[in-house]
Amino acid sequence: MSIKHCIIHSIKRPQEGGEVSINIRKAENTPEGPIVSLFTQLKHSFQRSAVRQYGLFDPEQSDNPLPGWLKQLESESMGFASVTKNLTEHFKLKLEEIKDGFSAHLLFVVEELLEESHLYIFWINHTEAQFIDSELDIENLEYIEASKMNYVMKLDFNQWQVENWQQYLTVITSRGNKEIGHAFLQFCGFVSSVNLQQQTDEFLTIVDEYAQTLSDEDSKTYKNKIVDYCVEQDMQGNAVNIKNLSEELNSQNPEHFSDFVKEKQEEPKEEIYAHRNSLKKFVRFYGREKDLSISFSSDMMGDNIIYNPDSGELILKSVPKSLQQQIAKYLNNVKE
Repeated sequence: MSIKHCIIHSIKRPQEGGEVSINIRKAENTPEGPIVSLFTQLKHSFQRSAVRQYGLFDPEQSDNPLPGWLKQLESESMGFASVTKNLTEHFKLKLEEIKDGFSAHLLFVVEELLEESHLYIFWINHTEAQFIDSELDIENLEYIEASKMNYVMKLDFNQWQVENWQQYLTVITSRGNKEIGHAFLQFCGFVSSVNLQQQTDEFLTIVDEYAQTLSDEDSKTYKNKIVDYCVEQDMQGNAVNIKNLSEELNSQNPEHFSDFVKEKQEEPKEEIYAHRNSLKKFVRFYGREKDLSISFSSDMMGDNIIYNPDSGELILKSVPKSLQQQIAKYLNNVKE
């Protein structure tokens, strides 16, 4: 069993500007059955999210009580239920500083897997639905929407113990409610230590330079392999280990790519976090306006697709058959 501890508390403010109330569960939930399934779904959604941020406890936020409580949890000098009660009460204080209404459950989980320990804090969303009861009347119910991630914090206890490690916290904050998102970050004491866009742009520039040392065919193959590997790691919630990536690219010369990256990086890093959308754009172009949507592989540029930057024209030499058929049908209808 990978779940060592789990517990659910509730927190809500029914009306804007009203009182924030919490409901604290006294004993831990039993880590079996539905709660295990729920955690698995939430964890999967968290790992697949493309809006994760990476960082650490803000060293300038000296009054943040989380590190102290979590160290007590780790050393077992304070029980899990007591620690999560303190965390929920602390979150309540931060939410009392804003006026927005809300209703949520907080799921706290300590997972131990392959000698690694993680703490997850999930803000659980609910969606209303209707059902027909045994008396054939329409009733309302709320169900958990595990695919929607609003506010999540993950602490890697092992990384936290490494001196000067600055990516042991991972958080998600919804763009839908900036006030609650800010309160959640204040509750966590989180500060970002990774500029995903900048780090990804730097890495992809190096990949481009590496690709230029290869033949045209190998260049396209390696670019796609690199992007696929990085996207897969991101969707599993992992950083990209440059050495492992290099081994995947070339088993005969496993350090060829990693050595090239080290030489080009301003500050050599064994691992990087990447911005998933930027990775996908690296090998695929897409754009959308009101009446036009277009997407194609970057491999097609220069051969089947030509762009004129002066006129802004995009010329397609090879049109998909299905699109040709749609256009032909349309033109025939216009003639009639």
